[in-house]
Amino acid sequence: MKQNKTDTVEIKQMAFFPATITVNKGDTIVFINHDLVDHDVTEENKKLWTSSPLHPGQAWSKVFTEPANYFCSLHVVMKGKIVVQ
Repeated sequence: MKQNKTDTVEIKQMAFFPATITVNKGDTIVFINHDLVDHDVTEENKKLWTSSPLHPGQAWSKVFTEPANYFCSLHVVMKGKIVVQ
């Protein structure tokens, strides 16, 4: 049986690092805000999910079963992509 794993996306310098991340179906991604201001993580196309605002130092995690494009609704130039295989 395959183990699901946890990956990390860091939020820093007004960007998501890495900007594109590839995970296996059922893996968890933890988004950690290492920036100086609040950010969130929102699904871009249909707003199917969103985190609450993440204050500096806070984290939010989600299990992914579908690919998604996402952005920070507080700073719309910040975008990221999740590839699920």
